Amino acid sequence: MSKTTQQDFPIDFVLLWVDDSDPEWRALRNQYAPEKKFLIDESEARYRDWMLLPYWFRAVEKFAPWVNKIYFVTCGHVPSWLNLDAEKLVHVKHSDYIPEEYLPTFSSHPIELNINRIKGLSEHFVYFNDDMYICRSIPREVFYRDGKPVHQARLHAVRPGKIGAIMPHIYLNCTEVINEHFDMHKVLKKDRDKWFSIRKNGIKTVMENAYCSQFKMFPGFKDEHLPVPILKSTMDTIWKLNGERLDATCRHRFRDVRDVSQYVFRYWQLASGNFVPEKLGYLGAHYTITSDKRELDDLCRYVSGGEYRMMCLNDADGIHSQEEFLLAKQKLLEAFETLLPEKSSYEKQDRIPGERT
Repeated sequence: MSKTTQQDFPIDFVLLWVDDSDPEWRALRNQYAPEKKFLIDESEARYRDWMLLPYWFRAVEKFAPWVNKIYFVTCGHVPSWLNLDAEKLVHVKHSDYIPEEYLPTFSSHPIELNINRIKGLSEHFVYFNDDMYICRSIPREVFYRDGKPVHQARLHAVRPGKIGAIMPHIYLNCTEVINEHFDMHKVLKKDRDKWFSIRKNGIKTVMENAYCSQFKMFPGFKDEHLPVPILKSTMDTIWKLNGERLDATCRHRFRDVRDVSQYVFRYWQLASGNFVPEKLGYLGAHYTITSDKRELDDLCRYVSGGEYRMMCLNDADGIHSQEEFLLAKQKLLEAFETLLPEKSSYEKQDRIPGERT
């Protein structure tokens, strides 16, 4: 076995962000908004800004100083407080790498599916949504070990959601791509130690994998809702083998039930065996932000105390009014300020984080 160390290859971070208050962006979005909105997702929660972005950069600088480059992807706008001259920061516009025929887009899927086209991006990178935060010091091994991405190895049957829900369809579409190219039983037999090791996965995950293994094909995968390590070569492979499916998704300007998402890349890495298994609890935790006072207070305590290595703070169906949103935002801002009070090199020292361009 060669003496490959974690220092032999660079790891980049890719972060997607949108400024929902940009009047030009909102006007363009309204111009392209479809008349028929059934099974099309253009909800405000997909775009509204919690103003927590400065803390994302502070966390990376403090807790993951080993990162090679940060590719900050937007439609062109940037927050006024952001220091674009920061040594590791690369601002990437959609038009810099997404083919012209897919633009403008108001869906994260075309933005995600074309990340491998970003000039200069390393083979090993980690994909972040802007609701995913590092909350404690983490080593490179959280994302890659011996060059392989680290994932939770858990099968999970795709289940229907509420009427009009988009994501169950997208999970199923991604799983369909995997079943076109992989035989589940051969995969589980070849990599049995990765899927059925209690030490590596935990008893609950192994039990679910055993149950799902009774199906004829992959019924789905459990999604981590955390930053995802993705190999650029994995993306290249899927574009080569399923380019028509990805192209069709990229032509949808808003999230659509026919889409595939970046989840297909993680699923492919799992099915191909090109990954290292790890328990979800080691990686981090996913929470939906709600207006429930007790739940919100608990969430803020987890953030301010650095309870988890990484957290996803999902803005979904838990906030029901603008007043609730503003209250939750203020509490989370205070929690992050407690955890990360010092500005990073990614911030202009004379600017306030809440200011906009």
